[in-house]
Amino acid sequence: MIDRPKFKEMTYDEFRYYDKNYTHTVEKYGYFDSVEMKMDGIWGCMVVKDGEYKMYSRTGKVKKEGTIKHTEDMILLGEYIKGSHWGHRMGFDGKFFVFDCLEYKKNLKIYSLTTRRKYIIKAINDIDINNIDSDDEFIKGGDILRLPHYPLGDSWHLWYQNVKRKGWEGMVLKNSKAKWDDIGAWARIKNTTEIEYMCIGFEPADPESKYAGQVGAVRGSLIDHPCDVKCGGLNEEQRKLFTADPTRWIGQVFKATGHGWFPSGSVRHPKFAKFRSDKSMSECTYDQIPEMHREVEIIEDK
Repeated sequence: MIDRPKFKEMTYDEFRYYDKNYTHTVEKYGYFDSVEMKMDGIWGCMVVKDGEYKMYSRTGKVKKEGTIKHTEDMILLGEYIKGSHWGHRMGFDGKFFVFDCLEYKKNLKIYSLTTRRKYIIKAINDIDINNIDSDDEFIKGGDILRLPHYPLGDSWHLWYQNVKRKGWEGMVLKNSKAKWDDIGAWARIKNTTEIEYMCIGFEPADPESKYAGQVGAVRGSLIDHPCDVKCGGLNEEQRKLFTADPTRWIGQVFKATGHGWFPSGSVRHPKFAKFRSDKSMSECTYDQIPEMHREVEIIEDK
């Protein structure tokens, strides 16, 4: 298995600030010269060997496998889009977007990302040419695609066009001269979303953790679209405060943050931010969810 590299994490505002000054960018983050879109998918490692392919997740689980015709053994990394509301809406469900190639004819980890990207094209062509008549729709052609990359200067346009308007998860910055094992060669910028929920209770902390017996998460819902969103990220002071008198907070409004939306009314990876004394429950409505992410109402013919 191939371990996922460690990303540098930054906000978009943070990136824009340092990007204005080349020296500061190098000192704080290293040098990035290309950008890729971050998709709402599964980290996929596709290993092709001995007439078979297997798609591994980040945790080593096999997500897809089958037989394949190929000229060379290969290892491809990418985003496998499966079971994602966003991916289904975008028409990407079942597709594998390749952003790196670590083996094709030889070990490519010692080469720059620029070189590895050239081998992505060779590998995909190998699959497409050899599997035109395959019974496996995934490898027959059209579902294994190269993820586009852009010059760093396009980041502002990509952020507002794709992340803010179309719901992409974020962007990944990369150093095209870096080898696979180089530290600090990738950085991730995720979109942070905010929403107001009314507090409907608390979730206890893991009984095996050091916080056993205290509050572990704040539960929230929308007033016109019931949901049960468990928002973690509490600090020790908040845990003690909410544990001491939980009923005091029921019905009050709090802000949560996350990285994108679910049609259910929940944000992805929800975290508690703070209670809002200036907000009322009537403001905790479903229309906070961008229209493109809401559940589709199905009206049956009578």
